[in-house]
Amino acid sequence: MPREKKTEYFYYDDKAIALYQRPNSTLWQTRIVKEDGKAFVRSTGERNFDKALAWARKEKMRAEVLTEQGLDPNTKSFKSVAELWLAAIGRDPSNKPRKISDYTKIVKRYHIPYFGKHKITQITQKTLGEYEIWRAAFWQTGPGAEQREETIRKRDGTSYTREKTVTSKGKGDAEDTVLRQIFKFAVSNDYLDGSRMPIIGQKTTRGDKGAVNRRPAFTKEQAKAILDYCNSFPDDPSEKLTNERMVFSAFIHLVLGTGLRPGKEHQPIKWKHFSVKVVGGVEHAYLTIVKNTKTGTRQVRCDSFVWPMLSGFRYVSKFNGEDDFVLANQETGEAVVSFKRQFNTMLKALRLETDVHGDHFVPYSLRHTYATLKLNEGVSDRLVGINMGTGPDMIHRYYGHDTSVSRANEFNTDIDWLTLDGEKLKKVKRQRDPKKKP
Repeated sequence: MPREKKTEYFYYDDKAIALYQRPNSTLWQTRIVKEDGKAFVRSTGERNFDKALAWARKEKMRAEVLTEQGLDPNTKSFKSVAELWLAAIGRDPSNKPRKISDYTKIVKRYHIPYFGKHKITQITQKTLGEYEIWRAAFWQTGPGAEQREETIRKRDGTSYTREKTVTSKGKGDAEDTVLRQIFKFAVSNDYLDGSRMPIIGQKTTRGDKGAVNRRPAFTKEQAKAILDYCNSFPDDPSEKLTNERMVFSAFIHLVLGTGLRPGKEHQPIKWKHFSVKVVGGVEHAYLTIVKNTKTGTRQVRCDSFVWPMLSGFRYVSKFNGEDDFVLANQETGEAVVSFKRQFNTMLKALRLETDVHGDHFVPYSLRHTYATLKLNEGVSDRLVGINMGTGPDMIHRYYGHDTSVSRANEFNTDIDWLTLDGEKLKKVKRQRDPKKKP
């Protein structure tokens, strides 16, 4: 006796479309056969039969168009690829929990809500352009404007709810980094052909007036105030606060005195990476940046104020062995990933949250400050670029904040013999107006 048929199929369009319902489900499913003979299955998401049939016919047309464009209509959605990528970085032991948490927030707050329903193969430069517009309005008139509270998770696993604070209205570099990595993951797993990967976060992005968008830099006077702050301590501080201030001070001296990249370049620094060399009878301290960073291994010359401070810090640090991290948590010995909290506390204390244009300072501003001060002192952009691990064109495009004001003395080439002095000008004026008394 033949087995009883559990599912009834309804065929349409010369059996190119079949509709059916799974047992114990009221949603209609569809099996679509394309013109090339290949079939795929979808859920219509509809309970009404006529609406399900209309959806299936529309989906068949979409699949045929994608096939003509050389795309696979069975490819994964952006949401599924993004979730697979998050799972992958979560399994990687080299990724810090803080990094995984931050990336997850970005994906779930911005990327999935906008790109989630798109197939990974359907996202083009036009789609990315439309996303930029949506993202720019996110906190003003978009979904973020409706958010009133946010949940903050502390390092000890506890959490609390506070009133929403918007630290950045614009799109940050990390968002582009995350999106770029998701697409690279899609390519490496054959969800997307490499030739169809869109360009994300172009480095040549320019502002409304044609100027390159750059983080603000501190002036020389502000940099000195920052160093003075780092060299002072509160009255009767706790041991933990003292340790945090010392490590933070070392971080400030390092970035401000070398121009290294805060983040992945400061974290792996160990005491063995420093050396002292004599060049032309002058002693210089050097820092070796490790190879698994953005620009690979390079030697960085430290400004004269850096090594004396670090030498003193090493003497009191609990982790001062050759293989110990320089910027180490004084309780665990692990490298401190971010100094953003201490940095913002310092800015508030010094009343330096923004520059003269109202742009907020960030830890990366220290790197910009290094480049600016070197250029103002007349160091060539080529040498500045070598120390910072970038090219001279990038120095002036993204890091050099030197202006006609900061370098005014270099314009002091007036041709004095063509200039009338004040007395001669008064004489000319009296000749034009003889009635006026001298």
